[in-house]
Amino acid sequence: MDDDALQARLRAVERRQYLLIALLVPPNYLAAADLFGYWIAGVALFVLACLSFSFVLIRGRQRRESAGV
Repeated sequence: MDDDALQARLRAVERRQYLLIALLVPPNYLAAADLFGYWIAGVALFVLACLSFSFVLIRGRQRRESAGV
C-alpha cells in the first residue's frame, strides 16, 4: 500500500473516533450535570469548548505550516 492510501485510511479512522467521542459526550455531560450541578457543569463545558477551539486553531496552523502555505 502506498503512503497516500495509508494516510487516507488513517484520516477515516480519525473521523470515526471523533464521531464516537461526539456521540458519547452529551450523555456523560448530563450525568455530570446531575451529579455536580448544572452551574458547575456549564462552566466546565465553557472551558472545554474554549480548549477545543484553541486546539483546532493550533492544529490547523500546524498543518498549514507543514504544507508550506
